[in-house]
Amino acid sequence: MKRMVTLLLSVLLTFTLAIPALAGSLDSEIATASRFLQVKGILQGNASGDLQLEKPLTRAELAVIASRLTVNQEHLMADKTYYSSQCKFTDVPDWARVYVGYCASMYYVKGYSDGSYGPDGLVTPAAACTVLLRCCGNLVPFEWSYETALDAAVQYGIAPREALQEQYISRGNLSILLYRTAEKLGFSMDAGGSETPDTDGRSPLTRNADGSINVPSDGSQYIPQTGDVIRCDDGTNYTIKDARLYGNTMFAEGPLPPLPTPTCDWSQFPELELPEAEVRHFKDEYGDDIFIRNLYETRRMQYTLYNAIGSNPQTWQNGKLVLRSDGSPLARVQLTIPGEEHSNFWPWKPEQLLNYFNSCPTGLFQVQVWDVFSNGVYLRTEYQVNLDIFN
Repeated sequence: MKRMVTLLLSVLLTFTLAIPALAGSLDSEIATASRFLQVKGILQGNASGDLQLEKPLTRAELAVIASRLTVNQEHLMADKTYYSSQCKFTDVPDWARVYVGYCASMYYVKGYSDGSYGPDGLVTPAAACTVLLRCCGNLVPFEWSYETALDAAVQYGIAPREALQEQYISRGNLSILLYRTAEKLGFSMDAGGSETPDTDGRSPLTRNADGSINVPSDGSQYIPQTGDVIRCDDGTNYTIKDARLYGNTMFAEGPLPPLPTPTCDWSQFPELELPEAEVRHFKDEYGDDIFIRNLYETRRMQYTLYNAIGSNPQTWQNGKLVLRSDGSPLARVQLTIPGEEHSNFWPWKPEQLLNYFNSCPTGLFQVQVWDVFSNGVYLRTEYQVNLDIFN
């Protein structure tokens, strides 16, 4: 009996000594993570700059933080009207609608069956892991669900188990998850927890260890510069030697305007996901070429078509989309073009697309945009469109 008591005391002593070690490890990572997130503007404090790391956060605040992690904020605010319209929940305050709408449109967050979002509800560890795993998307190499999100986050390496023990996750413990997720998403990071900024003042771009650029995958605008080194889909790097004609060709009509704003109710259109970012590389005896999928300009074509559909009496009547007998819209939009058949517009002239649409406003309108470079020199931006009337 005495031996058993001694053994039990030994185990308890070992466990007790381990608790400060775990706490110390968490505190150290929280300090590194929160410093990085504050520099990046992902995690912000109160008026005095206090990050309030010991406090829990709400579901509305989580949507704000997730948007800061995954999308350029200038792009988000430029499309504030659209993303706010994607917030279908009945209880989200005005200040949070653009963030919740963006996260909902990207399927990072979901609401409840009664149509509410619960913006003031506190965030559980399972909810935090779910949102950040969704932010990583296809980078997560295995299947998971909300029920297995905690184990999946630990397995994927974005969460230490000891940071997930409380009923509601604290801002400090969440900072660890955010920091590790940022690394998975390709943020450039140094030992001090800051990102290496672009020196030319452009929107931050994610870079690889060798300094090469990953083109944006979130639909934000990338304006190539002479000297940029682009990571291609085949794993090679491509140096842009001359980008002077980008947006400045003999056909250009000046800087591109902001993305179109809704002139009809865009929420009636089926939800579309942006295509994957692509940099296609072709090298042969004729030259060394790349085609960069321009997601920002693809969205310009998408929104231009939305407004065209909303202003055409064949496709929009009494404030609503005209539907087929199967319930699908008479005019639909797709953000890729299978095959090789399409019409090219370059440079971009919205009236060309409007004329194309109005000539036959029913069917499936497929659009995509590519920036074309040859031997390192920018040549043109191709705006491509195809109409499938037998869809």
